[in-house]
Amino acid sequence: MLNNSNIIKNFSYDQTEILHNIGLLYNGGSDQFDADMTASTLGFYGKGRGKYEIPEPKVLMDVCPTREDILKIEKWGSLPLEDKSIKSLVIDLPFVISPANAPSAVEDKEGASLIYKRFAGYYPVDNLYLSYYHWLSEASRVLEDGGICIFKCQSCISGGIRHNIEEFSFMAAQRLGFKMEDKFTLIAKARLISPNRYKSGQKHSRSYTSQFLVFIKDPKKKSKDFFVEDMLDRFDREAKE
Repeated sequence: MLNNSNIIKNFSYDQTEILHNIGLLYNGGSDQFDADMTASTLGFYGKGRGKYEIPEPKVLMDVCPTREDILKIEKWGSLPLEDKSIKSLVIDLPFVISPANAPSAVEDKEGASLIYKRFAGYYPVDNLYLSYYHWLSEASRVLEDGGICIFKCQSCISGGIRHNIEEFSFMAAQRLGFKMEDKFTLIAKARLISPNRYKSGQKHSRSYTSQFLVFIKDPKKKSKDFFVEDMLDRFDREAKE
């Protein structure tokens, strides 16, 4: 019987628990996903990563491979997979907005742009949105109908402006033939804090959460989901009539 101790919750402090629960609910009960296009240092997988030992996906890819068995992909290229060839895909794109030659990114000063140096980023900001749309489009191409895309993302602040990456990703995915079946929130116990960012005071809350969005490829819109763009178009027409 389900209770508060064993029910699958929509949040966790452990991303391996989130991936395990996504596998239980949407991947036939399996933690084995077909592909990861942002494998990086394989931080999701293997022993010691968290409560669960998530096996490495069958196909590993990255723009900057860290192992010989990780396939190199181009930043604006295509995935080396056939159309409708996989059932599950993990994506964890960068969310940092910063020029590659920014002083804080290139200087050797301890603590400077730690997140950028670890995960790279985008500049100008439009490139972040374009990249997210591009790779969601590729995900739609390579996933079979009914396949799942596990899409990790996090909203961010840049130049004093909040970028609502989670909401953009949801709307982009809907346009590309996905429905958002679920959302899990990863909570961080601590975050890197940049003294430079807060030297004139804090203007926005510091985010301690990131999201794992579970998209299911549904090109014929068979679900009963509300499609936001369709609704807004209809409301706009009705308002003018």
